[in-house]
Amino acid sequence: MNNGNPSRVGRRRRRTGSQQGGPSGHRRAGAPGSGYSGKRRAAATSAIAIPLPGKLNDLELNRLHLAVAGAVGLVIAIGVSIVLGNLPDGGAGGGDQENAAYLYAGGQALPADFADKHPSLAEQINAELEARYGLTPDQLYDEASRPEGLRVVLTLDKALQEAAEETSGEAGVVAIEPGTGAVRCYYGAEGETGTDQISAAAPHPPSSVFDMITAATALEAGASIESWWSDEDTDVTLAAAVQENRMAAMDAVADKYGVEAVLETAKGMGLKTIADGEGTVYDLATGEYGGLKATDFGTYPVSVVDMAGVYATIAADGLQADTHFIERVIDSGDAEVDADQGISTNQALAETTAQDLQYVGLGEAEAIEDRDFFGVAADFYGETTQSWFVGAIPQLSVAAWANGTAAADGGIPLWQNVIDAAIEENGYEAEQLPGASGAGEDLTEDIVDDDGQIDPDSEYCQTNPDAEGCGASASPSESDSPSEDETSEEPDPDPDPTTAEPEPDPTTSEPDPEPSTTEDCNWPLC
Repeated sequence: MNNGNPSRVGRRRRRTGSQQGGPSGHRRAGAPGSGYSGKRRAAATSAIAIPLPGKLNDLELNRLHLAVAGAVGLVIAIGVSIVLGNLPDGGAGGGDQENAAYLYAGGQALPADFADKHPSLAEQINAELEARYGLTPDQLYDEASRPEGLRVVLTLDKALQEAAEETSGEAGVVAIEPGTGAVRCYYGAEGETGTDQISAAAPHPPSSVFDMITAATALEAGASIESWWSDEDTDVTLAAAVQENRMAAMDAVADKYGVEAVLETAKGMGLKTIADGEGTVYDLATGEYGGLKATDFGTYPVSVVDMAGVYATIAADGLQADTHFIERVIDSGDAEVDADQGISTNQALAETTAQDLQYVGLGEAEAIEDRDFFGVAADFYGETTQSWFVGAIPQLSVAAWANGTAAADGGIPLWQNVIDAAIEENGYEAEQLPGASGAGEDLTEDIVDDDGQIDPDSEYCQTNPDAEGCGASASPSESDSPSEDETSEEPDPDPDPTTAEPEPDPTTSEPDPEPSTTEDCNWPLC
């Protein structure tokens, strides 16, 4: 599992500023189809499930008991016939789907109070229902008035949703399936705070979890993870800048490529909106970014669900899929209803870019053992402390956010709770991330001075002593000094010629030869 990456997901990355995204301060310091496949976990073959209308629990009977208990079986058969007679279309196609307007991905009915506990989520589901299917809730199943109504199978995984709802305080968590965009769990602490804390309506300053987008911009432009950037009084590689949360270096990267390039990359990766320091929200689809500054991306609020989608794109080797809550709509016979609008995907990043980002964020087995994952942890200090952890395994991307007292342990426990539940529930196999791609150019222009030289004492020159601008800058001075030495050494043999050259002089004047016989002659006064 060790790809040679020294990063630690437990290292907390911090940025300070106003909670609304004010001026930045100081931070201390991984080919799916076009949409969700529709596959569900197969029902157990060792039991017969009998759906009861309007109930949440299935009656499961062991086949062996049915075989050996004839009398009991007769009673059950009579009961089944009664139940089936009350099902829509005589129970045809009942399968493992319960009778309710909204179902989990596994076919279980949502709790009766689901919409009351999650009004924002219910609103988003119904908005998607209308946008993609042209349907409204009054066309869905109702036991009393519309027993033949349609049923909506959501992408939500019951076990993961229950794990997410264990979150307490002002905190939220969301999980998205890479490559499909299916939301597997969604909890925004609406009951605790009265606001969906992970939706676009409640964005939060992302601090260094945004650095993956900035790094992606550089990689897409041709830089390598071994390109060098100035971090105030030292130089660091792009990989180290992300891993060590070097704010000045990441700001330099963003400044080089510009606001538009970074946000175009962000939009491609799945970021839909971003807010400025004044609370103005920009829809990235419009391409209008107002007065946003490249050096303040860590302070501009974004939604938790969008960041989960961004990291899902990285986990899917650069394939971005629209985030969605509806897996399919079925009729009374479980036949799937065609959608007016499918789930769009796009290859937002080159596979080598996604591979390098996975490598840069690679975590060691501090949060989950014996399994490769990547992620970024960050704190933002404003009016209250906010804590993030966004990370992914190849099968699932999870973003966790917490505020105030809920942020004391950081976002990692929230993230880990959902990841652990997903691995246990779905049996995700451990997959090894590929490691760095080696693509791109090792840029140094950000650390070169106006004369094209690099400080020979810099980290870059210490690492690359023979590189142009380092060894070359020292060589000229060394080549100049020998020439000076040579001129200083030349006078030693010169006095001999002067003693020999004056020989013709004596022809003009005889007193000259006398000094020439003296070895103490102070040349060139001889």
